[in-house]
Amino acid sequence: MRRRNAIAGASARGGLLGRVDIFARGLIPILSLAFLTFLAAVPLRLPDIELLTPAWTLMAIYYWAIYRPELTPAIAVFGIGLLKDLLAGGHLGLTAFTLLIVYGLVVSQRKFLHGKSFGVVWWGFMLVAAGAALLKWIVASILAGWPIDPRAQVFSVLLTIALYPPVVLGLSQIHKAAPPQAGTE
Repeated sequence: MRRRNAIAGASARGGLLGRVDIFARGLIPILSLAFLTFLAAVPLRLPDIELLTPAWTLMAIYYWAIYRPELTPAIAVFGIGLLKDLLAGGHLGLTAFTLLIVYGLVVSQRKFLHGKSFGVVWWGFMLVAAGAALLKWIVASILAGWPIDPRAQVFSVLLTIALYPPVVLGLSQIHKAAPPQAGTE
């Protein structure tokens, strides 16, 4: 507790240590996005594993777009999307495009979602996750030249929706370490 107060005091004084602290804590959303992106790319060597892959990055984009959009700029969302495509070997830019659409939509609805009950926020996530999966499926089908089998996308969306509550619980704990929003100190 004493150390946290010392860091908070250093941050309030605005010295070099305080500025470094604020900068480092400001990277928390982007680092959590990168972590979840790498987590999604971990090879599990199981048959039909693509059916078991939730959209970890989508969950974090949705969360941070509601609660700290100033710490997750659109360029970072784009970069994370490209990183995910590179790691997964998918169509380069498809995830970046989808995540930017989600990010823009959620930020535009932030006033409605922020401060609402978890049920309302989760319901909004269900709609966003289904819409993002549909968008990715349509674009991937167009790029493939024929409709791809949607079963993997459907299962992935259901798994993503089911895993959203524990992921948000983790993100909300991480969020406590982020620097305070301007005007809330």
